[in-house]
Amino acid sequence: MDFDLIIKNGTVIDGTGMAGQNLDIGIRQDTITLLDPYIPDNGCPTVYAKGMIVAPGFVDIHSHSDFLWLVRPESDSKILDGVTTEICGNCGLSAFPLRGKMLERRTQGLAKYGIVPAWQSAAEFYEVAEKGKSSINRAFLVGHGNIRACVIEYENRRPDPYELVYMKKDLEEAMQSGAFGMSSGLIYPPGCYATTGEITEMCRVIEKYGGFYTTHIRNEGDLLEDALTEAIEVSKRSGVRLQVSHLKTSGNRNWHKIEDIKTIIEHAIGEGIDVTCDRYPYIAAATDLDVVLPNWVYEGGAEKQIQRLKDANTRKHIAKEVSREYDDTFWNGLMISSVCYDKNKWMEGKTISEIAKDLNKPPLETIFDLLIDEDTRVDIFLFSMCEENLERILLWDFVFIGSDSSLRAREGILSEGKPHPRSYGTFSRVLGRFCREEKVLSVEKAIQKMTGLPAQKVGLARRGLIREGYFADITIFHPEKITDKSTFTEPHQYSEGIEYVIVNGKITVSNGRHNGTTNGRILRKI
Repeated sequence: MDFDLIIKNGTVIDGTGMAGQNLDIGIRQDTITLLDPYIPDNGCPTVYAKGMIVAPGFVDIHSHSDFLWLVRPESDSKILDGVTTEICGNCGLSAFPLRGKMLERRTQGLAKYGIVPAWQSAAEFYEVAEKGKSSINRAFLVGHGNIRACVIEYENRRPDPYELVYMKKDLEEAMQSGAFGMSSGLIYPPGCYATTGEITEMCRVIEKYGGFYTTHIRNEGDLLEDALTEAIEVSKRSGVRLQVSHLKTSGNRNWHKIEDIKTIIEHAIGEGIDVTCDRYPYIAAATDLDVVLPNWVYEGGAEKQIQRLKDANTRKHIAKEVSREYDDTFWNGLMISSVCYDKNKWMEGKTISEIAKDLNKPPLETIFDLLIDEDTRVDIFLFSMCEENLERILLWDFVFIGSDSSLRAREGILSEGKPHPRSYGTFSRVLGRFCREEKVLSVEKAIQKMTGLPAQKVGLARRGLIREGYFADITIFHPEKITDKSTFTEPHQYSEGIEYVIVNGKITVSNGRHNGTTNGRILRKI
């Protein structure tokens, strides 16, 4: 039998959770065509994987690379962490649809990357995307926040019946164009203004098309149980398959809720509800600075938000509400990761408490002034979780691995700022720290959470497993060497120990180095 590529002498862990086997792999074009204990050399290119694990390419089920892959097709930080497929469009924000204020906001934010959105609908986006190049595969969700903003902008109200019809039309257009489902971000505007009933109505459309619903739930701290129950209720009413994003217990006063949320999810599974979750292997979240503000401050969009922060009386009212939610110690764990303007770059890597001290201002005044100064575009780290709960969550069978991050690179514009280290090291950190060092997970179980399980949940045809007839997306790594190098203070460092990454049958990473191949594909739901 003729092959275009052979992988020999490796330990194949196939993504099903089963123990590894010593198998050779024969690949023809983009497909695995033979798994056998011995495939003789036939003169074609061969990867010798002795002492290494040969796994399916990792599927990042929770990614935010919706736009930046257009800047950096090589997708460096992702593929050098073993990722061969990203699921983009999470937390209610996606590449499509884009109209009105949503288009204006996105255009402003993407200008520094040289990206000018040349599309409004999902169909137009896919047409542009399929002309682009990428080193990895991408599937897309449509964001409920995008849809809502396109139809009723950033208003804090229920959609009128005719507006809901338009929202459903946008959703159907996205699903018909190839989206795999819908995401929501119920902590961010405008998703935070949506009722349970609105989300349920939208999810009935998703279910009709066989898609799935992923959600950044309404609260991950004090009201965690209620928010999780709401997401499950949406799934129960609509029949849609549910994915809960970055499951956590945020804030030390909520850490004790870990068993409660496990019970809630297991009870739902016992009732036959298809609910799974994802999590990144770090105890710090990354989000926007204005997430600390009350929801009503966002209404009307960024301009209105800034006006409210500038108005002295309104500002006092905002400060009073924020102070009731967070005490002064909270600002010790809130670190600025990225700002837009050079004059404030010195703040990156510093906590709000440190910056407030340097400026001789109270923390809230520091926050409000910075949001005004940066047109509300400030990224933060929030150190609000504990290691013990993280380890327990990673161990649960219904939890997959997802980075909750966009791709980055060590050169060019994507090397700016201090992104969360999960942009570079999510998957290698699980395999290095939580499998090899802490022995929280077996390597077989970890790989299943990175490959077979998420691929099945999303509905990726013939991906996520090493199996004859499946696409040849393969990651090969040293189990004793794999490690994440990225840190919060020095984030732009690639992982080590991943020796080869093959995407659709083409070697893209060889001996730990990216060779420039761009054989990734835009995946559409069929």
